[in-house]
Amino acid sequence: MKAIKYLSVLFFLSVVFYSCEPQDQQKHSLDPNTKAFLDIKNGSKYTFTQPGDTNLVYVYTASNYNNSQSNPDIENSEILSYDLNSPGKPKITIRAESGGTQFRDRIAVVTNRNDSNFVGPIIFNLDGSFSTINNSGDTVFTYQTYTINGKVFNDVVRVKLYNNAIYREVFFAKNIGLIARKERNGTLYYAKSYNVIK
Repeated sequence: MKAIKYLSVLFFLSVVFYSCEPQDQQKHSLDPNTKAFLDIKNGSKYTFTQPGDTNLVYVYTASNYNNSQSNPDIENSEILSYDLNSPGKPKITIRAESGGTQFRDRIAVVTNRNDSNFVGPIIFNLDGSFSTINNSGDTVFTYQTYTINGKVFNDVVRVKLYNNAIYREVFFAKNIGLIARKERNGTLYYAKSYNVIK
């Protein structure tokens, strides 16, 4: 009889402890359009140059790629991130986090310059419609084609920044990723060539 009571208590306690454990939430995935613009794997290479002197080249390589679910018991959001590195140049980190069907994907560019991180632009995507933070002064434009110094890119998202510490404008192209950035001082860097691994 004591054994039955003991087993009953153990069973009761195991049910209580199981019910107290956090349960996984519904999985939220990134919008396919977000991934079409930003899902760039390790080893992808971009050769950036400037319109004034296309002999100046800066080769950026994608590394530290990560695509996983975060906090399955709280948000269960899909997170995608990777770094773009070039010797002697600032590191650029691209990060996207899913917002689920009720919210929007959040996309951020983080630039590490002189051991300091500068965030921006931050944009959102819902069903292929890109937007910025309300009242930020930033604006988003989309183009079927966009030409930079004679080079034509298809399906481009252009983010014009109102008051960012690093950039005036940042450009992304579908199936390519980051294609150009104009810095605060007016210097424009654009991808004159690229080898993207998807």
